[in-house]
Amino acid sequence: MEITLADPPSSEDGLPIYALPESFDTCADAKEAAADHIAKLGRPPSTVMFTVMDRDGVTVATGDNSAT
Repeated sequence: MEITLADPPSSEDGLPIYALPESFDTCADAKEAAADHIAKLGRPPSTVMFTVMDRDGVTVATGDNSAT
């Protein structure tokens, strides 16, 4: 899963894009973990996007894709 920060506060806060190291059994599990991670960032949710990829690196869901 990849997390993208829009408009990062400063370069000291790290890269605006980073991956979470965990693997998840289902897309729903990954989306739930992304939502939990984003909630802990202390940023407005609209400034954070997530992308869920399968083991081959193919995008299977994004933060704005509630149908998957």
